[in-house]
Amino acid sequence: MKRKKLKVDLSELVFAMEMGDNMERSGYLDTETGEIIDLPDDIMRAVEDGETESLAVDWDEDLAETAENILGDEANRYLLIPRRESREGYEVMVAFTGAVEDKHLGEKLGIALNGKGAFRWFRDVLNHHPGELERWYKFKDDYLKDEAVQWLLENGIEPVQVISGYFNDDGTELNPDLVPKPGLCLTCKKDNAGGKEEILCTLNRNDQRDEKKFECDAYEPKE
Repeated sequence: MKRKKLKVDLSELVFAMEMGDNMERSGYLDTETGEIIDLPDDIMRAVEDGETESLAVDWDEDLAETAENILGDEANRYLLIPRRESREGYEVMVAFTGAVEDKHLGEKLGIALNGKGAFRWFRDVLNHHPGELERWYKFKDDYLKDEAVQWLLENGIEPVQVISGYFNDDGTELNPDLVPKPGLCLTCKKDNAGGKEEILCTLNRNDQRDEKKFECDAYEPKE
């Protein structure tokens, strides 16, 4: 299936996917412009029920017009962005725990995840390990962006964020957001180093994307 290339802000998309039901907002992707639309549920309900006279301010009217466009969308231009469930957040913590190299810390995180209050206990353990806490934030961000990319691909969209001037062997321009990042990279001091180092790392990952085992001669563990 040929995918449509679209400029999408992955950080905004991840934020929309992270919105819980208690926020009473929904996110939509405009598949023509790549815009992420943040729409309060009460405005969508007001438009759906024909009660727009209850809207009090100008920005409410602008959002109501957007809601009308979404409700009347017959060409599937607007995609409802799925909200992640709490169990999916738990799965990210499990994946991170499995990638922790410190055996003792991994055991403590495993215990924290086994029972009620897993999210709080998990964070409490990492608060005593600042370096691992920083790595957790990066791991989670990469994990969620990978999820967002997969959702876009499943809907026939390829997010366009490329390294200009670098290409695959077939001549197509390289899109780093579509290159999986192995767990080994997350423990390397060169991860997100920027500049030439980041480009070389991306090219190396891209060359091995179909291999069962990732190898890197330039790997340097974080201190």
